[in-house]
Amino acid sequence: MKKSFLLLVLIIISSCSSEDSDTELKKTLQGRWNWDGSSGGIAGTSSTPESTNKVIYIEFSGSTYRNYVDGKLFSEKKFEIKNRKSIFGGERPMIVSTDTLQYFVPMSFTIENDKLFLSDECYDCFGSGYTRIK
Repeated sequence: MKKSFLLLVLIIISSCSSEDSDTELKKTLQGRWNWDGSSGGIAGTSSTPESTNKVIYIEFSGSTYRNYVDGKLFSEKKFEIKNRKSIFGGERPMIVSTDTLQYFVPMSFTIENDKLFLSDECYDCFGSGYTRIK
């Protein structure tokens, strides 16, 4: 009986810590991020605000992801964070869409200080860097 109770407690704690971790990751994403550049694709191209003559930023607010180009809303999607197997190896936190009606490539991400790195989870896709807007 004690073993069953202990097992139940461990399951509850482990499931809560995963949700707490996802919530913490979502909090670190919150705010606006200015695009620094992207690279990738089949041809291995790179682009920056200077090379494209565009100002791009993304915004995470609650469970909404918005992409702005030259100050105009380009796209808006609902998202959540899930730990999934990555094409880059191992499991990574990923931004995934909760809207089944819109196509959205999952993106793995890392945050280092005020830098956000997003990687599309598909072969020959792009990786992008962003700086937090304060």
